[in-house]
Amino acid sequence: MDLGLAGKLVFVSGSTKGIGRAIAIALLQEGARVIINGRSGSDAVAEDLKRFGDVLAIDGDLADVEDSARICREIDGCGTLSVLINNMGIFNPKPFAEISDDEWRHFLDVNVMSTVRLCRHYFPKMLEQDFARIINISSEAGIRGLESMVHYSVTKGAQLVLGRGLANLTRGSGKNITVNCVLPGPTLTDGVSTWLKESAQVQGKSEDEFVRDFFKETEPDSLLQRFIKPEEIGSVVAFIASPLSAAINGASIKAEGGLIKNIA
Repeated sequence: MDLGLAGKLVFVSGSTKGIGRAIAIALLQEGARVIINGRSGSDAVAEDLKRFGDVLAIDGDLADVEDSARICREIDGCGTLSVLINNMGIFNPKPFAEISDDEWRHFLDVNVMSTVRLCRHYFPKMLEQDFARIINISSEAGIRGLESMVHYSVTKGAQLVLGRGLANLTRGSGKNITVNCVLPGPTLTDGVSTWLKESAQVQGKSEDEFVRDFFKETEPDSLLQRFIKPEEIGSVVAFIASPLSAAINGASIKAEGGLIKNIA
């Protein structure tokens, strides 16, 4: 299926590894011009991704006000942005009572304000275009409220509300402009893969046995009963980013393997 993304300029924050990198690859394979971003090392990743298509790189920290403004200027210098994907984020399991004010501020700056700043810059411009997409990569934690990462869950919930609020502002535009959120579940990123191998070794299990027991004991509500592949999230995001998804707006799209039981 041709998703109609050929030649469209896309920015994916936090895209040098993990889900962000997989999203960038999926969009490059659809012929989009993709700008990848990381705090550092984006150029080396872009060189690797050139085998998939037309890729550019902009290093910088979107949690920093001045750096965020510079990144926006550099994106603007590349042409008209059609698709903004807010993927940058951090997580860290920690007991709620031990999360300091400084940690709360840091999580809000990285996971929420980076998204706010990019949306504030690009959303008004996109309302003047005939086609545009904003996609926030949230998490199932934004709905479930994980007790092991309350601060992370709060920031991911904030992305959902922000996405819906902006989608409401597209009402009556008469153009193909949408704002949506995608909610991944447990995903087999490089970091998770390393943790899986080490944990299986400590417990004297094979990786397959560890995964089976992990989902049985820790995530029994998962219908998938395995870790999601980053490229599986990339495929979902590529469709939502495409002109073919015009009927989907203001949605929180679950791509979490069935962890969330509610139908809506």
